[in-house]
Amino acid sequence: MYRVCFACGFLLVAAAFAQSPARSAPLVAKEASGLVSPNTATADHPTPNRAGKVNDLSVVPALPQGKTTLLGGTILRVDHVRDRLTLQVFGGSPVALLFDERTRVFRDGRPGSTDDLKTGTLAYVDTMLDGTSIFARNVRLVATSPVGQGSGQIVEVDARTGELELRDKLSPEPVKMRLAQNASVFRGDQHASVGDLRAGTLVALTFTPATDGVPRVSRISILASPGAQFVFSGRIEYLNVPRGMMVVVDPRDNQSYEVNFDSSARGLTRDLREGADVTVQAAFDGSRYQAQSVTSIPSNIR
Repeated sequence: MYRVCFACGFLLVAAAFAQSPARSAPLVAKEASGLVSPNTATADHPTPNRAGKVNDLSVVPALPQGKTTLLGGTILRVDHVRDRLTLQVFGGSPVALLFDERTRVFRDGRPGSTDDLKTGTLAYVDTMLDGTSIFARNVRLVATSPVGQGSGQIVEVDARTGELELRDKLSPEPVKMRLAQNASVFRGDQHASVGDLRAGTLVALTFTPATDGVPRVSRISILASPGAQFVFSGRIEYLNVPRGMMVVVDPRDNQSYEVNFDSSARGLTRDLREGADVTVQAAFDGSRYQAQSVTSIPSNIR
């Protein structure tokens, strides 16, 4: 099973910025006055916001409950009157976000304020659902372009323009990317060319965000091309004979591979069981690994 982890390095950043559970209302009010704004507003002396409304910190609601999701991209628009911003997600579509005095803003790791939210700024936003709206809990602004890593399957490629469309398991729609002018293409340790990139190819890539929302790929490695032959040797972690599918963990790279096989071929399925050590010869057909032969490894030579 090939792993697809796009978004470009986004999950790596999400792990680094994992958040604690939502706090109670009094503590949120304290954070709002200490981190969100440089103003010295208090419950006794509320401060009007840009729209002329008074932010009464004594009645600031608690943060919404639920899972925090990280979004990375470029700020397209900021409306400080209605407390809304639009984030162009890396390789995705624009997303509308709400913010208020509960939102914490950091600029290059240091506390900032919502005044720092400006069009064209790269940002990573911890978001939570607040009813039907998406609320920005934390906004981290970065002055330099971070480097991301991901993997996926090429849906379409234009060798002339360098434009790519890739699909991963985290995105319902293909992700658009573009090869940088000096992009390097590899197959294993060997140099390859852009012409070796074609629909159905599994790739791993390194990219940087761009202000137009289309990430620039600086390095791309070909993992598997349609028709390529592979040998997997390892332990069967999962087996589903009726579906003709098994997951093999290869100890050489400690990766899991989903391999399909003909469930009606008794020569393939006779000795298959979970926990067995096997060697599998398979071909990649552009969508999956298809087993051509499966050989059990005797326990005395493991």
